[in-house]
Amino acid sequence: MRSLVVCFCLVLTACGGVPMPDLPGLAPPGRGPFIPRDQLPVPPNVERMMGPEDCRGSTLAAVSAALPDYPARAWARGRQGWVVVRFHVYADGSVHRARVHRAVPDGPFNRATERAVSNWEFAPLDGVDSLENCVVMFEFRAGEVHIR
Repeated sequence: MRSLVVCFCLVLTACGGVPMPDLPGLAPPGRGPFIPRDQLPVPPNVERMMGPEDCRGSTLAAVSAALPDYPARAWARGRQGWVVVRFHVYADGSVHRARVHRAVPDGPFNRATERAVSNWEFAPLDGVDSLENCVVMFEFRAGEVHIR
């Protein structure tokens, strides 16, 4: 009987070291399933937020543009929402002054989006020193992040 218990413990220990593959639709490690507690707020028309001179003069080509992580606290509370971020791009392709322009709800996703956009990199700009007031919107919906 004792050897059966020891074998059972060894089997359970061996199973704990098997890495879990990243499969779409599964919660990130350490998080339970996403359970929405509120509705996704109606997103704004982002094109209407841009002025005639905003982000004009060169084409943006992303070299590195990772999406923000879904904040752990918002995930645990089932929060959903969207964030519009404005930013400048300098001639070398670096991002400056990433800041939240509008967010609903205001707060739970702001820091994650500002941090992500601040780390973006673009190909060097053609013929201009900078692009000002570029706009991007992120949706935090059903535990996933989408760019619009």
